[in-house]
Amino acid sequence: MGDEFYPDGLDVERPVLINTMGPLAAALVAARLLRAVVARGGSVVAPSAVKKLEALLSRGMSQDVVHHCQAEAERILDWIDRCPSTEESAGDADSDLGLMMAADLQSRLSVAHFALEEGYDLELEYYDESSRSWPRIRACLQGIDGAESADFDTCLRLRDSTGEFLVPLKYVRWLMPVSPDSIGDGGQPGSEGGGDVLPFPRRGDDKLPDDNS
Repeated sequence: MGDEFYPDGLDVERPVLINTMGPLAAALVAARLLRAVVARGGSVVAPSAVKKLEALLSRGMSQDVVHHCQAEAERILDWIDRCPSTEESAGDADSDLGLMMAADLQSRLSVAHFALEEGYDLELEYYDESSRSWPRIRACLQGIDGAESADFDTCLRLRDSTGEFLVPLKYVRWLMPVSPDSIGDGGQPGSEGGGDVLPFPRRGDDKLPDDNS
């Protein structure tokens, strides 16, 4: 694969205006996917160009919509990684796309390891499949299932005032260690008591929420 991307040497013929949420969200999801491909060395598109594109597209939507686009991109990568191939390589479990996401998953896992080893609790935001929302909670990290290497099956074992529960690492948007004495009773997973909950738009909705909604 060459090192130069031919379009980079050309001038723009005319500006492009994206002023509806559907194409704008689709473009951000596509940019997130391209970032994964570029990180794996599968494209000669410059990482700086992808980063600039994501920042530009994100300016046109609210933060919760950006979160949903990020989640959709990860869901697509997960689906591609798990989808059986029709080619002879169908039995190969080490897909490139799985490796693409591994670096990001590994960074989250390293934060969890640090919290566990140093006795910190965690504050995190994650996608809850049952409520289709993004709870933000504080909880005590009890352990890590699949801690040897970060993959789609790695889970954080957490405990709050309601008991112990699992959160798949792939659904964690961000996490940070926090002092145990700052958590108090903790938050209930999937409830507003644990922090901010971002509503997930239903498939039947005409449009995604914007800053004015």
